Amino acid sequence: MQERQEENQSNDAARLTRRAFVYGLGLGTAGLLAACAQTPSLAAPKPSSGQAASAGRVTVALSSDVLTLDPSKDTSPISLNVFKNVFDQLTDIGADGSIGPLLAESWDSPDGVTWTFKLRAATFHNGDKVTADDVLWTFETIMADDKSPVRPYTVAINKVEKVDDRTIRFVNKYPFSAFPRQVSLISIVPREAYRTMGPDQFARKPIGSGPYKVVSWNKDDRLELEAYAQYHAGAPSIKTVIFRPVPSDGSRVAGLESGDLDIVALIPPPEVPRLRKVNGLRVELVESNRNLYLGLNPNNPPLNNPKVRQAIDAAINREQITKELLGGLGKPVGQPVASMVFGYDPNLQPTTYDPNRARQLLQEAGFPGGVDVVFQYPSNRYAFGNEVAQAVAGQLGSVGIRVKLEAMEYAAFFPLWTGKKLNAMHMFSFGPSIMDADLPLQSLYEKSGRGYWQSEQVDRLFEKQRGQTNAKERLATIHEIWKQSKEFVPYVWLYTEIQAYGIRERVDWKPRADERFNMIDAKLRG
Repeated sequence: MQERQEENQSNDAARLTRRAFVYGLGLGTAGLLAACAQTPSLAAPKPSSGQAASAGRVTVALSSDVLTLDPSKDTSPISLNVFKNVFDQLTDIGADGSIGPLLAESWDSPDGVTWTFKLRAATFHNGDKVTADDVLWTFETIMADDKSPVRPYTVAINKVEKVDDRTIRFVNKYPFSAFPRQVSLISIVPREAYRTMGPDQFARKPIGSGPYKVVSWNKDDRLELEAYAQYHAGAPSIKTVIFRPVPSDGSRVAGLESGDLDIVALIPPPEVPRLRKVNGLRVELVESNRNLYLGLNPNNPPLNNPKVRQAIDAAINREQITKELLGGLGKPVGQPVASMVFGYDPNLQPTTYDPNRARQLLQEAGFPGGVDVVFQYPSNRYAFGNEVAQAVAGQLGSVGIRVKLEAMEYAAFFPLWTGKKLNAMHMFSFGPSIMDADLPLQSLYEKSGRGYWQSEQVDRLFEKQRGQTNAKERLATIHEIWKQSKEFVPYVWLYTEIQAYGIRERVDWKPRADERFNMIDAKLRG
């Protein structure tokens, strides 16, 4: 992939529209022509994937319902699947990790600090035009809301300025090479409609400018979307999309086989061989950008002892979990990002399974016997997630660490994670939707993020990598953070998910590494 290139580039070559875009990918000057050949033109509208008229219906299973339909109030991956269909963002991350235009048709920066975006002609679902006022209001509202989980994505911004109705300017606090990627996380909402409706009403039936508009939402039952005929990239091919929350693995598989569900993610590994033989279905595998990990709170005993954290790391048999339990639907990993994400270090290997070393470290730490380490995790987020948690608990128990499992539904777990209220050990994952290490760095390592480890040196390195436009130099800085994390062990990285999707043959749609259900990319066969 282009993101893997490490060509040097001169630091004085910063002022240009296209290179500002490429720097967001982490490319150097030598990667410019290749990137231009493989990514959509910044000046041209995104081509329509749909037909002249929308038709048909597709039902997609989610493992949990969305928390809200207000994109300024939620960042959960499940909700992002809905937001990407109902709202537009300034930029878009493609299935291959490339960055392209969406509401913004072009952007440029003279120095990596000031970024100017030109907006395309687009309308919201109520017919109002999308203007710079809407973009300005969206960002300023999020920046002013201390309780918004979306606010951390805006911390680099010093101010937002309207240049004219079709031009918006951001002035950051420091150079930020991945900023065009970062803004792909902010869904633009209509200022006047939001003010008129109020937050509560907007959160139930929002108005966006995306390819689909909300018809109805019955909490914990179904969310119905309808194709927006006036979408700026053309009407989606499929007229009606239903998102249904189905927490049970067995119920999702049964719904797929019966035809009640058309697309199901997180197929349990034992079901994959059988479903491949079912007429009318196909199973597709995709290596995810999501890495599962154990989060350890180093501020509370007994996890405040580094040798206890090191023992936990050494006690995990990642090969056994991925090969035997998951049937190959996972790759052991020793760092926060998967191989297709910018920032990946191919030289940083998973920790070697060594139970004897784990026992020795616990002995040296004076680890007290009979102490339960609370282990919290979402029960309906991962393929075989309960079984993985139980396997981890068993492996830790075999070296003398007694674990108390506390499973909960994802909707209950996620607010605890964002609020930093998981005080012992938890299992979660990170899959950066911007396909760049800056996002997990911000969320898990930076001082204002959601991690429990505070390090002034890591904070300095975090700020340094944000301003580096030379891909090779930025990679080196990121890799130094991974190295320090490996030594301190605030996280125990487990594996990269290889996800299995069950899809009805009548649906033409390909799963993505970032798990997004972008239904404008789907159509019906026959």
